[in-house]
Amino acid sequence: MKMTSWLSEAHLDDFLARCDWSIRHLRQRDREWRKLKPALRSAQSATSKAERAFTFVYLAGALEDMFRALDEHLAADLKRLEIRPHDLRLAAFSLLFPKVWESVSTDRVERLVRRRSLVDSIGAFYAGTEPIDFSQIERLHLTDGRTVNTNHFDALWHGLCLSPNDEVLWPSHAHRNAILMLAEKRNTIAHFNTDPRDEAFRFSYDDLATMAERVKEVVERLREHILEYFDNHEDGRTKVGASAAGA
Repeated sequence: MKMTSWLSEAHLDDFLARCDWSIRHLRQRDREWRKLKPALRSAQSATSKAERAFTFVYLAGALEDMFRALDEHLAADLKRLEIRPHDLRLAAFSLLFPKVWESVSTDRVERLVRRRSLVDSIGAFYAGTEPIDFSQIERLHLTDGRTVNTNHFDALWHGLCLSPNDEVLWPSHAHRNAILMLAEKRNTIAHFNTDPRDEAFRFSYDDLATMAERVKEVVERLREHILEYFDNHEDGRTKVGASAAGA
């Protein structure tokens, strides 16, 4: 049974709702387009090209909006939990404490000392038995101003140890490629590296709907694991609290 409502959940659900809207629209437009006679297709060509170009920009923008919201609200959700260092992969250290990495990229011998100090800090971090103090973390630094691509998903999936059994995030290579293609075409269109209308017209409405469905399936998988991760830690905390109260 679901125990808690998480701030992150609303933003994941909002993206999925936007994606559903886009898929329904694209499937409807595909049916309509197939029924048009050649003369009508030619007459509506410019509008159709603009509509297809907008699909890439819209879906990529919705993903960026979701990740910007997760950047803040995932941190807020983490503060509510008693997560111990051994519950996180080593990768989480770089995700949750980004400032410590800023001092290890300098030149000269100082960087060797700083790197050694960083390794010591990591060792001390994982030796602790107390819950991690997330109170100073306002953002997880998941976004960097660039178009969301597979790296953003991978950072979150591996950093927070969302899959303790080493499951992969991507249901298939086609799903990973859908994220990559969305990012690439969005940038090509938005930056006018080519005529946006011509670029978008390379894809049918059906192609775009399939891409949107694969993006949706990736986010659904991410949502499932994030909420399960939070619920499991909340459940564990509740049981510990109940045991202490009964002692």
